[in-house]
Amino acid sequence: MQHDEVIWQTLRHNHCSFMTKIATGSFCRNPYNVTGICNRSSCPLANSRYATIRDHDGLICTNKWWERVKLPRNYEKALEIIDKHLMHWPKFLVHKTKQRLTKMTQYRIRMRKLELKGQNNDNAYKSKRKERG
Repeated sequence: MQHDEVIWQTLRHNHCSFMTKIATGSFCRNPYNVTGICNRSSCPLANSRYATIRDHDGLICTNKWWERVKLPRNYEKALEIIDKHLMHWPKFLVHKTKQRLTKMTQYRIRMRKLELKGQNNDNAYKSKRKERG
């Protein structure tokens, strides 16, 4: 853990290629960052104990990048798996991981609704074009 602090000091004050500074604060573009904010507790590079959820494959990725756990599509079961696998991890990290899962689940629901709505509108638009043309 002592090495984590040295790494964080180097990244924060010297150079981190993922850090983006704007007027409102510092943000992190690392895809494994849980919050998107550049700070000590959410930096995947400066924490020896770190976990996150990736959107495209639905996996929990821990600090050992080869150790991955597949999450089910069911929201409640996925929360149970997160609780089980991150039982002894820092509470901040478990909470942020669950928040990210919630955000991704809501995103999937919205995309599904838009797809269904788009199909209905698209068909109506085509039928009107046929009537006019």
